[in-house]
Amino acid sequence: MIRCLLSFVLCLFALVALAQTPVADEDAPAVKAALAPFRDLMARLPSVLRERMVAHARIWAALAPEEQERLRANLLGWDELGPQDKLVLRERFEAWEHLDAATRAAAVAAAGRYRQLPVEEQQRLREAFAALPAAQRQRFLFDPGTRAVIDLADQLFPFVPVEEQGATLAMLRGLDPDQLTALRQALSRLPPARRDSYRQHLLELDPAARAAELAKPR
Repeated sequence: MIRCLLSFVLCLFALVALAQTPVADEDAPAVKAALAPFRDLMARLPSVLRERMVAHARIWAALAPEEQERLRANLLGWDELGPQDKLVLRERFEAWEHLDAATRAAAVAAAGRYRQLPVEEQQRLREAFAALPAAQRQRFLFDPGTRAVIDLADQLFPFVPVEEQGATLAMLRGLDPDQLTALRQALSRLPPARRDSYRQHLLELDPAARAAELAKPR
């Protein structure tokens, strides 16, 4: 339960950051009060999570009372969500953390335009989005650069296990145009059944060794 609560608190604070709210001073009483319920938990967290909670608490303390109340209401609804809904929220939070600044700004602007729409139009858009295939909905969680790399992975490899998707995308993102051309050429000489083993071989190499592998004459 504590882990779920922490995830949701971080998710809510991240949503606050969407609005680019000014932050309060770290030593302000309001910041300390926001962190007080989590002091014991924070003592057991890795430093990166502790720092993240402090940063979000500073944002929280700078919110207007009505904004804080709205987020509290959302938090109270967290326990009423089913496991799948909670998983979706965590996934969206993690995706938000990895968006570039331009995509975050575009998302904030789009959310503002959405809130100005009539209720009927908002409902129509929600229903249209829900009707999309799951894979297509998933794409909206990523910035354009990441979507391009995902498309590239789909083109090059017949199947990538879930646990290896992150490493595979990072590898492809790190290739320069010449290396990418070399990878395409290498894969074109392999039957589809052997492409995955070649992908795994590349993942096992460090960037320098991977560059040397792709530079080999074919």
